[in-house]
Amino acid sequence: METSYEDFEPLCKWRRDQNCDKLEVHLSGFRRQQLKVEIHSSGILEISGERLMDEGKSKRIISRFRKEFPISEDYQRTQIHAKFYNGILHLVMPKEIVPTISSPAAGGGDEDNDGKASSSGTSYLTCLMKLNKNIALDIMILAISLAIVVAYVKKYCQCSSLEEVVLNL
Repeated sequence: METSYEDFEPLCKWRRDQNCDKLEVHLSGFRRQQLKVEIHSSGILEISGERLMDEGKSKRIISRFRKEFPISEDYQRTQIHAKFYNGILHLVMPKEIVPTISSPAAGGGDEDNDGKASSSGTSYLTCLMKLNKNIALDIMILAISLAIVVAYVKKYCQCSSLEEVVLNL
């Protein structure tokens, strides 16, 4: 018996949200058992399916598709899930939640008593390192600004004692 394949491109709709992205793949005529959803270690989400369209005495026709999407590091890969109903495959891909740092004096923060961030996947130390980079950048900008002001004063102002002006800043 000869088998022939008819490849097709299913309609896909993305819905982007702050907490998750949703993908709808329209697969009218398919059953859940005919579909396959995989996340590869390379970061690729693969959706594929096959179904028998027509079977005669000498020929069999199978309709099939295959879609691949790169999965961003922003997603919680272990929390991605799929449901199939009414001919539509629904995939929900929750995004990683980036913790915010609030002042310990204000009673905020999301760390436990042992100093680790609570269920965020990012350590408190990592957040502090990012914060320190921002502070270092602010200090560098301030130092450059101060150097520009000193150069301007030195060139255009007639000050008798430049050192006193700089020290009083």
